Amino acid sequence: MQDKTEKGFSLNHDQIEQYLEISHPFLMIDYVEEIIPGKSAHGIKILTEDDWFFKCHMQRELAMPGTLQIEAMLQTLVLTIYTMEGHKGKFSFISNINTKLISKISPNNRFVIHADLISYKRGIANGVAVGKINNVKVCQGEFTLISPHDMLIPKTKKLK
Repeated sequence: MQDKTEKGFSLNHDQIEQYLEISHPFLMIDYVEEIIPGKSAHGIKILTEDDWFFKCHMQRELAMPGTLQIEAMLQTLVLTIYTMEGHKGKFSFISNINTKLISKISPNNRFVIHADLISYKRGIANGVAVGKINNVKVCQGEFTLISPHDMLIPKTKKLK
């Protein structure tokens, strides 16, 4: 199912859908060239004029919506968590986002997203992602995610 290499493994579209439980049209990554669980991921989105968002957003000057750029970065980053042992099928919530949209993203481009998981402790993940077109940075973000299944919740005493 996974193409394992020395540095990590790749994921195809169907495998990404299984990990993220997101499908077309909201899946913003076509494939992952390399993923190292708990560390980094290198996702790719091939942008064409046929993509649904180009048909309904800024039609005179086609541009990928900023929210979808952020979603692509998040999807790439969260794969670094979901591919960790014991995490498939679990979920995370966004707690904090700090992004910068630098340049317009137009169709007929290869949108490359690199994400690094900086830390993951007790269900709290911190990570960064950068999106590039033709090796030029077009967006970047810092993210905090919460995975409730890994959070240590203190037991409380019942009040009488």
